[in-house]
Amino acid sequence: MAKLRLVASLALLVALPLAAAPQAGTTIPQGDAVRQTGTAVTISTLPYGINVHLAANDVLAKVKAAGIAWMRIDVDWSAIEASRGNPRFDDVDRVVNYAAANGLSVFASIFGTPGWANGNKGKNYPADNAADWRNFVAGTVQHYRDRIKYWGVWNEPNLRLFFAPGKDVFVQQVLLPAALAIRGADPAAFIVGPELSHKTESGSEWYFWMKYILDNAGGHFDIISHHIYEDHGVYFMYELLEEGDSLIPSVKKIVEESGQGGKPFWITETGWHTNQYAEAVQASRYLDMLHVRARKNYPHKVFFYEIIDDTHPDVEPFGILRSNREAKLAYHTYRDYIAGLLPDPGNPDDGKINKKCYAEQTVANGAPQAHDPALRDLLRIRDFLRAYSFSTGNAVDAYYQWNEEFLKIALADSRVFSLGRKLLEQGRDLMAGRPWEALAQPIPEPLFRNALALLALLKKDYPRSPLAPLILLADKHLATSGRTSLRDLLEHDLRDDLREHSQAR
Repeated sequence: MAKLRLVASLALLVALPLAAAPQAGTTIPQGDAVRQTGTAVTISTLPYGINVHLAANDVLAKVKAAGIAWMRIDVDWSAIEASRGNPRFDDVDRVVNYAAANGLSVFASIFGTPGWANGNKGKNYPADNAADWRNFVAGTVQHYRDRIKYWGVWNEPNLRLFFAPGKDVFVQQVLLPAALAIRGADPAAFIVGPELSHKTESGSEWYFWMKYILDNAGGHFDIISHHIYEDHGVYFMYELLEEGDSLIPSVKKIVEESGQGGKPFWITETGWHTNQYAEAVQASRYLDMLHVRARKNYPHKVFFYEIIDDTHPDVEPFGILRSNREAKLAYHTYRDYIAGLLPDPGNPDDGKINKKCYAEQTVANGAPQAHDPALRDLLRIRDFLRAYSFSTGNAVDAYYQWNEEFLKIALADSRVFSLGRKLLEQGRDLMAGRPWEALAQPIPEPLFRNALALLALLKKDYPRSPLAPLILLADKHLATSGRTSLRDLLEHDLRDDLREHSQAR
């Protein structure tokens, strides 16, 4: 029976949507290695990102000054290990160390093959020996495991400019070896992808590539990502993302049909360059994108391309800084929006979910509660439990107490994130329809097993986290087994534990 007590605690921890998240990044110690070295990784709940490549520190300072929480950076194997066995991480170290020192979150894209690894075919061909690629990925992730938790595998592989051989070669010789290497070097890391360009030209069709990759390797991604640039503007871009057109399906449809629709979705490149558009138009498009993203809370994060114009005259100036560091209008727009100075006059805030809620971070595509059936179901369950009895109301209050700390861990540990999402979905399904009948039933075995797996992970890797009282409470009774209804657990066994926990806090 006590086993089910701990299951109920963990299930309720992730099965109810709640309120207010901190509006800044949270510095999260990760595992024993991090605690021993004293380093930390910053994971922000904010959606604001920008591509920086490996920009100079004075440019990175502009990112921080604008309040942009996330940077997408390049980890180019061909540049780092130009000669075999002699990797030089100096420039990447500089950027990552700047981020760590200044509370910026990092998403790193790893790509590019050095000539020694593929017979000088070019960096857009894979290594002749996949073990060379796998070893570089593993060594890189290990090198940064205390500072980077989010990794992309290659950049726009559907474009020959970046990857020439095709989608089957990409999956077998690049994506799968890299995914296994990342998991081996840091099981808590998040894998983001497939990072495709929204191109429809023959051979580069994003929809064929995305379906193939997600059907054959989608389970390796924790977060689905996409690159999309749209000359007609933001609203047409969202039609392509959510609705498609008469000939081409939407991005959302392909993601959902491949069974990955429950995962977070990021746009990791989008933008407008100022050779084609006036700077005022670029700024207007940024504001449109930020407003629409906020209304829909979709995608979860947007990484605009890019922070600063390239100095080469043949490269289109997508930057929000000119190459001399002067700010364009879009920089001021992005900064002022993040600071809350440019609210959306046509959309009041009352339909948005607060970012503390683990449910909002993990259910479906992150849509606001007004538009997401799963979130509406969870809100109804929360309200039902609050009204049902004093004890079930206490369980909801306990979730409020534990949720923020759980969210901090989950956003920096893909294993906790995944198990939490499963428990969230299972808890919703358990209480759907007739919740009073669900309270009279034993907890289903799949939910029971996942809760035990989550407990074991938290106990092993986070024994000194703020969740320690919950972990110790559950572990104390682990040797006792039994079966009883969820109602009895909440009204009798769990009631006293929750009261003691509340008094201890």
